[in-house]
Amino acid sequence: MGTSEPRINDFLSTFEPVVAPRGPLLLASDSAPASDAAFPMARALAAHTGAPVQVISALVPNTMPTYAFDAMPMPGVPVNVLMATRQESLRAQMDRLVPDAPWPVTVRGGDPVREIVRQARETEARVVVVGRGKHDLVERILGGESVLRLLQLGDTPVFAVSSDLEVLPKRVVIATDFSVFSIYAAQVALDFIAPDAWVQLVHVAPSLSGTAPMLRDFAEEYRTQARSSFAELIAHLHRPGLTFDSVLLDGTASVRLVEHVSAVGADLVVTATHGYGFLRRMVLGSVGAELVRSASCSVLCVPGSARTLAQARAQAVALHQQTRRLSVERLDTELADFSARNAGRECTVEVHQPDIGVQPIGHHLVFAGASLDGPEGRVMLMFGDTTSGHLTHQVRGRGHVDVIADQEGRDRVLRISYSDGQTQLVFD
Repeated sequence: MGTSEPRINDFLSTFEPVVAPRGPLLLASDSAPASDAAFPMARALAAHTGAPVQVISALVPNTMPTYAFDAMPMPGVPVNVLMATRQESLRAQMDRLVPDAPWPVTVRGGDPVREIVRQARETEARVVVVGRGKHDLVERILGGESVLRLLQLGDTPVFAVSSDLEVLPKRVVIATDFSVFSIYAAQVALDFIAPDAWVQLVHVAPSLSGTAPMLRDFAEEYRTQARSSFAELIAHLHRPGLTFDSVLLDGTASVRLVEHVSAVGADLVVTATHGYGFLRRMVLGSVGAELVRSASCSVLCVPGSARTLAQARAQAVALHQQTRRLSVERLDTELADFSARNAGRECTVEVHQPDIGVQPIGHHLVFAGASLDGPEGRVMLMFGDTTSGHLTHQVRGRGHVDVIADQEGRDRVLRISYSDGQTQLVFD
């Protein structure tokens, strides 16, 4: 971990409060046996957190006629019949697994993953709980793809529960790369584990073997800084009753983590997923994807966008009366003044749109400036320092522009709204 590597104390020195969502626990089920594991865990989480549980299911109605052997069209099953049948199946599943649970059940028509994401957003769900099925490789991979789509489209943590876990996890492995996103994932996890759990923080470094003096020096420095980082993170996360441990591994992160959680007999492995733009949409990072598909235990994945929203919630609470809408007539001047005040600060930039969810443009970008461009008055956001080329993001279809400042008057958020969403620049 050389001088360019982030260290936990770099983040903690300017650590800002976050407010996790306080909505329900959202249990997603298709009524199949692979979903069974979600129900006992949702009951345990509800008892532990005091949060209500909502059950959601979704299906794509078959509106096309089917054909029998004589090639005659057979009418499709009416949508209301399909949804009523699913509702009955879910009630039967609940009666079998969590008798007398007073949980409301919602059945929606449409793409299941998108409908679950929509429900999670509408209710500000704390977590989406899904069953991970049995320890069958094919079933695990197929179920894992649904979890990855939930993470791809949504911004709510997803708890994928293995069939052998019916109580709060007591042996927990938290993967960390010492970023603010993995710190937030650890914070989220502490609300969903046993009060007396053993918690192990795991960081996977690049290979630390080698005989060359320079490599030996690098490895020793990396280990020293990792020990310091672990100590500070444990101090920050400490809660009475929990036992913390840490371990530094080296090699390929996804492979080593899968091996490690099996070796220590973990009940739960926790990871943040915070890829960038296209890469996030496609694979969410190799570590998160591989854990979802291959880990021997339950998996809790926390999207990076969940942390950004949690930070924004905290700011909204603290800065309720400090949102200022910029004047349309003076917008070019206002943006120039904003740029002068904030150039050089690191920020996170995200696009929020109802149909695709929260899509990050990038994290830890160096803000260079904002200005109007062209006759349509599009807002141009520029990033980069004086030694490298600028990255430019163009916001089309501008509506209004707001600036949120903290209690000292320092700018925290630039929010650009338009007809079908908004772009947010949040300073780190």
